[in-house]
Amino acid sequence: MSGAKNCPETPRQKMIGMMYLVLTAMLALNVSADILNGFIMVDKSLLGNIETSNRQNTALYDEMQYLYNQNPDKVGEWLTKSKIVQQKSDSLIDFIHQAKADLMTMADGIQIAKDTVNNHILVTKDNTDIASRYFIGSDETSGTEKGRQFKAMMEDYRHFVEQMFGGDSMYVEIYEKRFSTAEIMNSHGTESVKWLNAQFESMPIIAVTTQLSKYEADILTTEQELINYFKQQTDAGDFRVNKIEAFPIPATKHVMQGGVYKARIALSAVDSTKVPEYYIGNTRLSSDTYAVNCNSLGTFQYSGKIVLRGNDGIPREYPFKDEYTVGAPSATIANEDMNVVYMGYPNRISISVPGVPAEKLQISANATMEKNGTGYICKPKNFDNVIINVSAMLEGKLTTMGSSKFRVRSLPDPTAFMSFNDANGNAVLYSPNTSKHKLTRNDIINSKMTAEYADGMLQASFRISEFTLLISDGRGGFTASQSNGNNFTEAQQKQLLRLKSGSVILIDKIRCTGAKTTTLSFPPVTLP
Repeated sequence: MSGAKNCPETPRQKMIGMMYLVLTAMLALNVSADILNGFIMVDKSLLGNIETSNRQNTALYDEMQYLYNQNPDKVGEWLTKSKIVQQKSDSLIDFIHQAKADLMTMADGIQIAKDTVNNHILVTKDNTDIASRYFIGSDETSGTEKGRQFKAMMEDYRHFVEQMFGGDSMYVEIYEKRFSTAEIMNSHGTESVKWLNAQFESMPIIAVTTQLSKYEADILTTEQELINYFKQQTDAGDFRVNKIEAFPIPATKHVMQGGVYKARIALSAVDSTKVPEYYIGNTRLSSDTYAVNCNSLGTFQYSGKIVLRGNDGIPREYPFKDEYTVGAPSATIANEDMNVVYMGYPNRISISVPGVPAEKLQISANATMEKNGTGYICKPKNFDNVIINVSAMLEGKLTTMGSSKFRVRSLPDPTAFMSFNDANGNAVLYSPNTSKHKLTRNDIINSKMTAEYADGMLQASFRISEFTLLISDGRGGFTASQSNGNNFTEAQQKQLLRLKSGSVILIDKIRCTGAKTTTLSFPPVTLP
């Protein structure tokens, strides 16, 4: 970690702090005005530190930008945080410069610009009223607007810095002390004094401007500690190599009979100035690649070592071992609908070979095979058995993986249904032999005829082009009328409305077209 822990105060900084405390104590004793000149010396030392810190911080920001240019992904977050720290610090320092310029202007009676305030040598050093009026005024409880603003900015900066360090208790303790705005006990220890009063009430102007210089130096030091901390975080997640291991990298662990097993032998950490020696058993390889012809089935183990000479010239051995499996050529071929293929139907076929990507497969068949997503659509040309052959391109050579045979059959007839919505709006496919729905006369009149496969295994499309309605005439016969579509005609609906309960109707000669053209029938229906 970095930051305050790795940036302790130098002896020079300690000396300046001690001098400031001594001078402040002497002022409390109303010592000679010559002592005030001592603050000039302290302030001059602080301003020297400020100038040095500004140069160091500029160099740190340049270094962060350089690291970002080399590796944006790794450094981006920390460069962004560094810029936020810079903006926050500059804002507080800008306020301090303006306050010093205002105080010096009031003391010496000449206009002092905030940009050059650190170059001005104060002439009137002993005025004890200006700082009180500027920061405290008549409100000794909360101070002037400038006083309240300064206190709030100091507290905000303190909390910001602690947050940037992740709330680490060590850093919190450091910056709670460095930027404390808490009440302070007086020299007699009898009562607590507000921070603004302790800092600025009845204090000589030279002591106040020196104190403001000290805060500026503290801010720049804190800024430097933060950026150093961020810089270390840029590689906090990196691993340090402390172990070298050898391992093979196989192209695949599953090899088809007749194929070639290949594996690259590698070190987990290498020195580009050293050339390793590779061995399988006691046989040295000519390169870092191990290849063996695979003509037998089974699982095969192998082992070897990598020999690498160290800087002392002593060879060091790094052993490794691995295994691979040789399998027989095979393909997985499955009909996703059923164990046959149907004439005139887009049969969906899934084809794969374990360990071989789909783009390396070649498919041939005595049928039309069309690629469809991850599978194929098979369309038989005749009723001969369909044979699908699968090959794969392995090691630059086309290798037969297997084949499968399918019987060709005509599509089965679908089942005729009455299709309607029940009283609750639910779709119903009704057949007297299979449906449990209690049919109503209104269901019949508002229904249409449709054709579906009852088991849902096949997904084919059919259309009803005509059907004949037979209505009992009460004398043992039936009156026939035809519909040239899948709906009951208006005349047929009126006939159904006039029929008495218990009358029987038949729906016959249902002509079905689409995936298959055929004629269907419908079981008798008794009117409720």
